[in-house]
Amino acid sequence: MDSEQFAKYLELIDHPVQLPLSPDVTCLYFLYREHVTRFPYQNLDLYLGKPRVDLSISALLETLPISGGHCFQHSELMFAVLEHVGFTVERVAAWVLMGNQYQEGMPLNHNIILVKIGEDTYLCDPGLASASPRFPIKINMESTNEVTISEGDMYKLEVQDKFYQLYWMMKDSYLLMYRFERSSSTGWAKTSDRESTLELCKNVYEGPGVIPIRDKYVKIALQTQDSKIDFFFNDGSYSLKIFSKGRPREERSLDCMQFFQLVKEMCNLEFEATEIVKK
Repeated sequence: MDSEQFAKYLELIDHPVQLPLSPDVTCLYFLYREHVTRFPYQNLDLYLGKPRVDLSISALLETLPISGGHCFQHSELMFAVLEHVGFTVERVAAWVLMGNQYQEGMPLNHNIILVKIGEDTYLCDPGLASASPRFPIKINMESTNEVTISEGDMYKLEVQDKFYQLYWMMKDSYLLMYRFERSSSTGWAKTSDRESTLELCKNVYEGPGVIPIRDKYVKIALQTQDSKIDFFFNDGSYSLKIFSKGRPREERSLDCMQFFQLVKEMCNLEFEATEIVKK
């Protein structure tokens, strides 16, 4: 990311021009929060079989504001922004599980971001739809720990010799969100790079087998200052949920026209309002 692209990003998130940015905790929380409340998540294009997205910074700055995007689009743009500001930041590939157990041989299908500030580590995940944390999560990478980041948002990082697993408190019990590798040589998360990320993204589009965000469901989501908006299509049914402080505030079934109309009104995304075909 160059200076012109960074200026464009700040314009998109409506960053106050008189507020300087530096690689500290306050700035990290501010940039992350502005990102997840400005850029919607959507995997509809992936589900519909549209061409693989361009993960260049210039393309992301053009597409995310008007079309939203999936995990790799969000994480790559956020990574570039944090790196430009001067943070020590790493990509980490993960297996999204969302309540399922890890099985040997499962393909990696997600990227998270780990940020080091002094001796502290912060997990950032702007691309997991309504399951994206509302704020960065300060975590202990050495032993299993529970963290509350705001009212109703509690997480647990399980630390094992060869892997980490992140859980999210949902309805009074922990939901397993995803798993990522722990390096035997460093004792820290196994990091990834740009080339590996491009290959992971390619596999999500072209890989064999069933990949849930490509083959099973559609999610369109956006966070606000006090809630998470979650549109969902699965097995021919459309729905809307709004979460606040970790609990559902509103739930309702929708028809196709209502679904796309509310997506336009609440997420500022406009799609052709045609029935989504169940796969």
